Amino acid sequence: MNQARLISLAALLLPGLALSGACSSEPPNNPKESVLDPGGDETPADPGDETPADPGDETPADTSPDWQMFTCQASKSPMFKSRDVLNMRISADFTKLNSAPTKEESGSQAVIELSDQSGAAPITANIIARGVSRFHCGFRPFSLKFEEKQKDNIFAHLGKSVKFVTHCGDREGLSPTLKADSIETYEQRLLMEDTVYQVLDQLQVPSLKTRLVRLTYHDAPTGKEETHLAFVREPEDEMAERCGMVEEEDLSGVDASQLKVDQHGLVLLNLLNDFVIQYDGIDGKNLVRMVDVDRKAIFHAPYDFDLVGVSRPDYVANEGRTLEQNRDAFADWLRRNQSPTMFDQIELMLARADQMQRAVDQSTMNEENREVFSRWLSLYLGLLRDFLACEGHTGDPSRPLCHVEDDHGNGPDSASVVDPGEWSARIEPPGDVDMFAVELQANTLYSLGGRAPLELFDAEQNLVASASGRAVSFKPSQTGTYYLRASLGEQLVSSPLLPRPDELDRYISLYADDHGASLETATTLEAGEAVEGKWELAKGEDEDWFLLTAGASTNLHVVLRDTDTGRIEVSRRDAPAEELPLEEYLLEGDNDVSRLFEQPGEYVVRVIQMLGLRANGSYTLTQQ
Repeated sequence: MNQARLISLAALLLPGLALSGACSSEPPNNPKESVLDPGGDETPADPGDETPADPGDETPADTSPDWQMFTCQASKSPMFKSRDVLNMRISADFTKLNSAPTKEESGSQAVIELSDQSGAAPITANIIARGVSRFHCGFRPFSLKFEEKQKDNIFAHLGKSVKFVTHCGDREGLSPTLKADSIETYEQRLLMEDTVYQVLDQLQVPSLKTRLVRLTYHDAPTGKEETHLAFVREPEDEMAERCGMVEEEDLSGVDASQLKVDQHGLVLLNLLNDFVIQYDGIDGKNLVRMVDVDRKAIFHAPYDFDLVGVSRPDYVANEGRTLEQNRDAFADWLRRNQSPTMFDQIELMLARADQMQRAVDQSTMNEENREVFSRWLSLYLGLLRDFLACEGHTGDPSRPLCHVEDDHGNGPDSASVVDPGEWSARIEPPGDVDMFAVELQANTLYSLGGRAPLELFDAEQNLVASASGRAVSFKPSQTGTYYLRASLGEQLVSSPLLPRPDELDRYISLYADDHGASLETATTLEAGEAVEGKWELAKGEDEDWFLLTAGASTNLHVVLRDTDTGRIEVSRRDAPAEELPLEEYLLEGDNDVSRLFEQPGEYVVRVIQMLGLRANGSYTLTQQ
């Protein structure tokens, strides 16, 4: 990949880094390196505190400008200057921590000692349990909360709260997903989760750093002690800061409505989640949300890798799939979502293949699990190498790994001829356009909508109507052939890894309508008048809009026929923008919705079709 392309990609993927100067390669581990404390004072690290990592683990300082443009800064914390297991002893009320009914009731005072740092003063903090499903573990994950940011110890540059991930351990009633047959299995799961973090850390993209800890739990009330593995996880806001961004929950002084998810960053997020077989990281779960304030762009970083398909194929979301089956699903996803951004990002990943393998080789997982991780990397990196060869050959049907058959033409000359009604299209890979030619009649009311952004053009390619999300209604000025264009616009991820059919087949409708779905095409409803309506669609959601003037005692009834349910939304025409419509669900039969008219005035009434057990349907709308 040439330098100009890579610099351009870097600026798109992580724009805040290029602007702020935060994109520099991580320096090799150096136990003598000075770090800045929050007050700006330079605090040299104690050479005896840490053992330098193998210099082959990190990108050397003299790497090319290409890599420097792409990466986040190294962490300033001495916690992550070494990958050696840190020996730590915490004295606290662990009986309460692991048995309290709520997190709020689990806290106590903690004293932290590091046996690797002889003579170092103990560190005090509050300790409190955390976690959702893992809150039910025998050894709950926990946070150490400090009175103030630490400056001269292992927790420097980690803020005032640091999270620990523990080995879980048995507990009565523990879910089958979390339960293991032995302490060794619990600890191996923890090592596998940490290894996923370490593999992603080699890619020098936004990813949380971790450090293994051999943790001695001293239960202060009983004096009992036991030692198990855990790991420290970098605070989300610290990762965001070293990547030139702000964690979204810390954002202030910015209008959140102006923020948009960066599409190139979304490619990276999906690629990383799918690479580690993270099916538990979708629908907003297990994501760190960060904001590039200058560009008003939202980026994400994945985390929480205890149930990835590499280590836990038995987890319900992983459906017992083998590594080979997951690789084949990944290959299909790559084929359906290929874009220049995807090819460039894969090239960057492959350039770090040796470092990723080294992270696995240096893990203290047992031999069986290390072999599983090595086989995963071999299969997935091999797939990425094969897929990279697809660049420039996506239109070749003799290459099944690369080619996606186009279901509809891209322009007027190759448009699929359809009648007004409902149909579907597959808009993949990103950048694909599906074009339809449809004959429309002048001065006839039509509505347009579906599950993809749509644009309708006349024979001279003048834009007539467009829709994205809700339906739009219009009346053509002349009879003739019109061209409907469906595309995903700037979206660079066209479908999820394991899509349902309806996530690939994007529903589209362009149909003759009895009542419009806009103010311009709405039907005016007069007092004492009964208006008949019909929902024309079999698969979609027809919207019929009405305008009415409500008095002090307006009564409105909707008699619903031949369908199971529907919805009505009512909003005042002069209402402020932030005022939400009032709504009510409709059932078959007579529905009195008079309560929705709280005060006299002009109203917009939307009668909306819903997908029930029976399609289509009709109704009578009466204002009394």
